[in-house]
Amino acid sequence: MLQSTLGRVYDVRVLRTGYPGDARDLARQSAKSSDVVLAVGGDGTVADVASGLVGSNTPLAIIPTGSANAVARSLGIPLQPAAAARILVRPHDRRTLDVALAGERAVVHMAGSGYDALVMRDAQRSLKRLARWLAYVPPALKHLTVPMTRYRITVDGETTECVARMVLVANGAFVLDPWLRFGDDIRPDDGVLDVCVFDPPHLAATLTLLLWFLVGHVGRSRFARRLRGRHVRVEASPPAPIELDGDYAGTTPLEMKVCPAAIQVIVPRGAGEPIAR
Repeated sequence: MLQSTLGRVYDVRVLRTGYPGDARDLARQSAKSSDVVLAVGGDGTVADVASGLVGSNTPLAIIPTGSANAVARSLGIPLQPAAAARILVRPHDRRTLDVALAGERAVVHMAGSGYDALVMRDAQRSLKRLARWLAYVPPALKHLTVPMTRYRITVDGETTECVARMVLVANGAFVLDPWLRFGDDIRPDDGVLDVCVFDPPHLAATLTLLLWFLVGHVGRSRFARRLRGRHVRVEASPPAPIELDGDYAGTTPLEMKVCPAAIQVIVPRGAGEPIAR
């Protein structure tokens, strides 16, 4: 598909990843001699490729083939791979985005600890290929009553201690789909990270929080609060699971810092601002 769609305009070279971190290394090398670097995959693949393009003038193009495709959705990129590829052979725009760096790994959209990480960990890979985002429903239901965890969250040197079911560090504005969003004021190009803490004490409160998510005003819930800053460290006792752009990544601590205007992404002409609703 890539050759037939792009071959008339570009000299296309397909590189397959072979080990964790390979996409980052391949992207870094490819950026030196390429006009565009394409990431074909889901949000985790996009983040891996973006890790190799931080600070580069070579833009990233996204061909979404994952289960959630949150980054593509947020930028107005079509979810059909052929339609996404056609953006490159038609007039298009570039968006300059921040990333959050967790070590050498770039987080383009979101990281988290607690409930969301358990859901990402337990979603079956085979089901994700078949059912896309619906594959997250079984583990999401399974972990609705996940125990509260004691967290220590440090944002720009100021520490908050709390008990929560989930802590998200957001560069983008929604979870899984635009309908599960935090609010329209979280942007991937504002130079800060938004730390969202969710502490519903029981199942009924968790379901109420979910309703606030669905209407796009979770910040109004008394079981949600938000911190903002450029440097974030999340610790938990006992250590809690974490995820980076939908990929399970072990346990806390999680340390991230924002890297403003770190990457350029090719988007459809007229896509305008990143979509938050």
